[in-house]
Amino acid sequence: MSIWERFIQALARAFSSKEAYVHTNTWDVGQPVYPLANFETNVRYGFRKNELIYACIALKADSAAIPTLRVYRRSDGTELPDHPCRALIQRPNPFMTEFDWVSITLMLLDLAGRAYWEKQRSRSGAVVGLWPLRPDWVQPIVSATGLPGGYQYAPPGVSSPITLDARDVLEFKLWDPLNLYQGMPPVSVAARIGDVDNAITDYLKKFFEQGGIPPGLLSSKLKLTDAQVTDIRRRWRERYGGWQNWTDPVILDSDASYQKTGSSFEEMGFDVLDARDEARICAILRVPPILVGAKVGLSSATYSNYEQARKAWWQDDLSPQYKRIADECQNDLASEFGDDIELRWDFSAVPALQEDRNVVYERARAALAGGGITVNEYRQAIGLPRVVGGDVFIRTLTMVEQPATPERGRKSLPGGTDERAQTPGDPPDLAARRRAEGELQQVLEGYFSAQRKRIEKAVSA
Repeated sequence: MSIWERFIQALARAFSSKEAYVHTNTWDVGQPVYPLANFETNVRYGFRKNELIYACIALKADSAAIPTLRVYRRSDGTELPDHPCRALIQRPNPFMTEFDWVSITLMLLDLAGRAYWEKQRSRSGAVVGLWPLRPDWVQPIVSATGLPGGYQYAPPGVSSPITLDARDVLEFKLWDPLNLYQGMPPVSVAARIGDVDNAITDYLKKFFEQGGIPPGLLSSKLKLTDAQVTDIRRRWRERYGGWQNWTDPVILDSDASYQKTGSSFEEMGFDVLDARDEARICAILRVPPILVGAKVGLSSATYSNYEQARKAWWQDDLSPQYKRIADECQNDLASEFGDDIELRWDFSAVPALQEDRNVVYERARAALAGGGITVNEYRQAIGLPRVVGGDVFIRTLTMVEQPATPERGRKSLPGGTDERAQTPGDPPDLAARRRAEGELQQVLEGYFSAQRKRIEKAVSA
C-alpha cells in the first residue's frame, strides 16, 4: 500500500469519527463566524413586505402573552414567585416585560435563526438584566471545542468590535446541520416562495395602478409615425386606463383592429398560485393557514376546524418552541442562581389547552376523593404548589378497610358467619339472609372499630 493510500484511509477514518463533526481548523480558532442568511433582507422583503409571513411571525410572537415561565425549587417542587430569577424574567430590563422578552426571542428565531441577550451583571457578578442584541451584529468566535468561545458585537459606527464572554450571552438558536455556530432561519427557507408571492402582489398593484385590461395589440392599416403612435397610446390610457374606465366600450377607427395578447386572471390561475404560496409559507413557519386567515385555510374552515387547528398548533408546534427556550434558560440563566431551582412553563392560561387541563383536574379530583393520592400530589397535578401538612390522604367516615380475599382453607360468609346447609322448615331465602347479615356485621364492625381507633388517638393526643 502506497503512502497516499494510507493517507486517504487515515482521512476517511478521521472524518467518519464523531470528533470530526466538531473539527475546527487551528487557523479558525478565535475568528468570528458570519451567517450565510441575510437578516436585513429577511426583515425587509419577508417580514415587512409579505403579508402572510408577517402574519405568521406576529401570531407566533403574540402567543408569548399567554404562558408564564415560573421558578420552582428543584428539591421539593415548591414554586418561588419572589425568587430573583423570576423577578429577572418578569422585568429583563427597565424597558421590557416578560412578554417582550419571549416575543422578541420567537420573532428573531424565525427571522435570523438565533437570538442573543446580553447578561447585565452587578458589581458582585449577579445577573440583574437582559438586553437584546441584534443578531446580524453578533458573530460567534470559533473555539477548539466546537462551541462558541465568545461573541463579537459590532454595531455600525463602532470603530472596533466589542468582545463578549460566552457566559455573558444568553443564546437561542435553531439548529443548522452545516453550521454549529449559526442558526437556520425559517424565513430564509421561505424566501423563494415568498418572492413569488411578492411578485404576484406587485403585479396586481401595478395592474390596478396602470392598466384596466390585459396587454393587447392595437393595429392599423395605415403607416403611423412615432408622434402618431405616442398620441394613440396617450389617448388610449386617458380614455381606458384605470379601473374607473374598465366598463367603457372600445371604439376603433375603420382601419384599426385590436388583438388580445395577454392572459386574464382566470387564465393565469391566481387562485392556484395563491393557494400554493400560502400552503408552503405556512408549512415552513409552522402555522396552520386557518389561524392567519389564509385562503387555503378558509376554504374549508369551520369553528370546529379552527379549534382543532389551534389546539394542534399549541401541542405540536409551539410547545417545542417554548421547550427550547426553557431548556436554554435552565442551562444558562437559572444556573446563575444556584443548582436548586428549576424553570417550567405554566400553560394553564392557554385557551387551546384548557380541555386537556380540565381532564387532568377531574382525574386528580377523583383520585383525591377516592383516597388514591395525597393532597399535595393533587395540588401538584393541577399546577399548585405543595403546602405544609398536605402529605395526607382524604378518608371519609364511610370508607373502611376490608380484606381483598378470605383466608385460605376457610369457607365463611362475610362477617365471620359460617355457611351451614339449609334444613327443612327454614325459609327459602335463608342463605341470602345470612349473607346479608354477615356483610352488615362486617361493615358495622369495621366502622365502629375505626371510630374507636380515632377516638383513642384523639384522646391520647
